Amino acid sequence: MKKVLFLFMGAALSVSAIAQQKVTPTRSTGFAQDRVAQDKAGTAVAGSQLKKVRKTLGAFPGTFGQKEVVGNSTYDLQTNGSTPRRVLQNGNTISCGWTMSLEQNVTSTSAFADRGTGYAHYNGAAWSAAPTARLESVRTGFGGFAGDGAGGNEMHIAHDATGYQQVASVKTAGNWTSAAFTNLSSVSQAIWPHAARSGNWLYIIASSGDSNQKSNGIRSGYFFSRSSDNGATWIDNMIPMPLVDSVGHYRGGGNSYAISASGNNVAIAFGDIGTDLTVVYSTDNGNTWNKKVVWDWPINNYDFASTSITDYNNDAVVDTIWSNDGSHSLTIDAAGTIHVAFPIVRVYKTGANTGYNFFYTTYLGYYNNVMDSVQTIDNIFNAYRDCDKDGAFGLGQNYVGAAATDPDAIYNTIGTMTAPSITAVAGTPNKILIAYTALVDNDTTVDDFNHPYWLGASSLEGQNFRDVFVIGTNDNANTWTYPVNVSRTAHFEEMYPSTPERVSGNKLAILAQGDIEPGTILQNSDLYDPAFQNMMICQTVNIDSIFIVGADTNAPCGQSELPLAINNFDGQNGNISVYPNPATDVLNLNMTLTEASSVVSFELTDMTGKVVMMDTRKNISTLTRQINIGGLAAGTYLLKVQTDKGLYTEKVVKH
Repeated sequence: MKKVLFLFMGAALSVSAIAQQKVTPTRSTGFAQDRVAQDKAGTAVAGSQLKKVRKTLGAFPGTFGQKEVVGNSTYDLQTNGSTPRRVLQNGNTISCGWTMSLEQNVTSTSAFADRGTGYAHYNGAAWSAAPTARLESVRTGFGGFAGDGAGGNEMHIAHDATGYQQVASVKTAGNWTSAAFTNLSSVSQAIWPHAARSGNWLYIIASSGDSNQKSNGIRSGYFFSRSSDNGATWIDNMIPMPLVDSVGHYRGGGNSYAISASGNNVAIAFGDIGTDLTVVYSTDNGNTWNKKVVWDWPINNYDFASTSITDYNNDAVVDTIWSNDGSHSLTIDAAGTIHVAFPIVRVYKTGANTGYNFFYTTYLGYYNNVMDSVQTIDNIFNAYRDCDKDGAFGLGQNYVGAAATDPDAIYNTIGTMTAPSITAVAGTPNKILIAYTALVDNDTTVDDFNHPYWLGASSLEGQNFRDVFVIGTNDNANTWTYPVNVSRTAHFEEMYPSTPERVSGNKLAILAQGDIEPGTILQNSDLYDPAFQNMMICQTVNIDSIFIVGADTNAPCGQSELPLAINNFDGQNGNISVYPNPATDVLNLNMTLTEASSVVSFELTDMTGKVVMMDTRKNISTLTRQINIGGLAAGTYLLKVQTDKGLYTEKVVKH
């Protein structure tokens, strides 16, 4: 076990030399406008239909626990900041929900008219089929679960796309029904809900879809609702959130909050870059509230959209300030203790424009209200993150570039480790686990123009991929494990991890979005490959293993390649031939494998990525087949043959 590094306000921090490098501003800080534009992008297209995803589901190769691809989504921006609770776990049953679209051949301007909640359930023996349609009858987005899944107690709450309504999907007797809360006010235009339940008490915190809408003086402010009968009636009906005001939060924004409830206790954390990280909590079901500033942004009423510099001591000199990055997570354990995880980043603003500068340095912070202080429990530049042992953390180009290229790894947050999801594990004392995503040393994209989808399709070679890590304590935060790399996937990107609020037993379920390219289509206009569109991956890990593996300094490393188009099919695996090429009517394909492949998939796409032919065969060692291309337009196509040992690709010209 390693001892934690305690960080107190005003304490000096030492960082490596590379952390001092200045990074060019990449975006305006008017996050409210950006987030509204992202979330509302596109309008419904008449006649748009759901399309079934080709990706075969089943076991996903992994070296730590069990992974399953439980669904897909071409809409790949899962949150604006903090991830809502997307996992319910009760005993051996697991439910996962995510923002989903199955629209094909997408770009950043696609309508995503079918967007809504994708849902998958594990009944203790098998996963449900991948969803082919959203839970809701209307277009929704950016929601999460409320409840603990006990006895089928499942409710998912999202917002609709036009009416600022909160849409609740409720599971009863194994079936889902979905409808807007008809008597929940939409006057505040509140969307991006996070929700929590305890017994019959339901709590919703949301932000305004109108960036000019204010609550307690906060632009794009916060609105709160509570119900004692699971939403049939409302005691507080989208009221301005008590105790959170513009002194520490000049602006709010979508998903810049996290919520948890247990017994009569409810707590909510608020914060973003350039604001305080504030926790408000109640021990009487939200009747009265208390407030704690966990992390103080030292300039009150600060507006990043102004041209004022970051100068907190009024000496007319630009100050570099430690800030949360807006992707925090919060849980309340069974004893009522509040636990908060949040990334800590360094930013400054010169006043020359409306943007800001930031550093690569990121700490993972932890707070609970019993010890009432902040610990830093991970650092992107710690020696144990130097996986290739060259004396430095290899940072790629994810964070460098002009606004026109919009670096791939930002994800609406700027931390090199970000998006934590914190879980309380029942026991004496409680165990606390934090899952989060972080850049991995020396795991970067490689431009390969012959195989553009294999190792990252970005025009910027050398961008870091992220893996999912879990860090834990089993002694009331006196010590923490080293970060355990649970995904361990070289040349593969995992983002938006989500875990349950609380679990009992020895298993932890983690839902994450995976793909082969850093960043998102929505934000970065990344290339879309229908064969490897975003996978929603649920991984179940043994909690005891976190503490065993996490005692080793090598825990953050130890990646391996995935056999899903990362490894090339070569002569050692067998022979594949395609002829004639060019062809007019028929392609002949002959295949002989040295070892039988459990699954062989065939796919022919045009150069925009549109699938024009697909097929799957099982238990193949030799195969001869003809592919009819007579009906295709003349041009160049890409034939992909995926085997257990790797991917074979060949460009085919149709005359």
